[in-house]
Amino acid sequence: MPDLSLDHVLIAVRDLDASYDTFQRLGFKVTPEGRHPGRGTSNRLVVFPHEYIELITVHDAAGDLFRPNLPSFLSEREGLFVFSIGTDDVRGRAEEARRRGARFADPVRGSRQAADGSTAYSWTQAELGPDEMPGSQTFLIQHDHTIEDRYTEPKDPTHHPNGARGIESLALAVEDATTAAMRWQDVFGLERVTDAVDANGRRVDVRLRFENCWLDFTEPHGRNEAAQFLEFWGEGPYAITFECQDVDAAESSMRMSGVLGLERQPYSLTVPPQSAHGARMVFAAARGRYFR
Repeated sequence: MPDLSLDHVLIAVRDLDASYDTFQRLGFKVTPEGRHPGRGTSNRLVVFPHEYIELITVHDAAGDLFRPNLPSFLSEREGLFVFSIGTDDVRGRAEEARRRGARFADPVRGSRQAADGSTAYSWTQAELGPDEMPGSQTFLIQHDHTIEDRYTEPKDPTHHPNGARGIESLALAVEDATTAAMRWQDVFGLERVTDAVDANGRRVDVRLRFENCWLDFTEPHGRNEAAQFLEFWGEGPYAITFECQDVDAAESSMRMSGVLGLERQPYSLTVPPQSAHGARMVFAAARGRYFR
């Protein structure tokens, strides 16, 4: 079976134009708006060489929404919503996961529509139920076009002024990190990483390996931030860490752009949720990971 990657992370936003302005202030290049025909959603993207961020919102709440839990999520908050797993064999991977006890829907086709109404690119995806996996809803996706073919605007879209090179890790807040990670291992065969530490040198409760980044599981420790997140929102995607070429330069640029609440550590910079449409972001100094 082919290796699995973190394909993209969805950040739910209420106002797509406002999120465009916010993420530009954070130093990202953001693509033009696109729409999902027949799905009731529209998006903008932040693209890296191996994965991307999807800023997603509802543009037709009265229609037949492909993600019916998105409006209820947005009625409570913005922020990290779900993420997808990339594969070169979506049908084979879905069938393998079914044999491992996961209830996958049959793969379906999808596409993103450009501003002129044409099909910009297409894919095939297979969905798990929202509550099938601990810590996050997920789905498998297989693209019909390369990243270079899919994203051509703005110019040189994978190179960002803030120096972000890609997603280093995605952290899921869960009640029991070991039990949650074991479920992901059982369904997707992900390898567990031992003695893992985060961007600030703190031990990660459990870390699993994707082809291009890490999937971290964090559980409550006293009254830490993860515990407060769990108390308020329940299990879900908690924080996203970007590998950054120059953390000092990224911090300087964000402060000049008026980004509030930045927290600096020796080798990282944290952007609080209130400054990134509900998404907790960390920009970490590059650590020479094997998959970059």
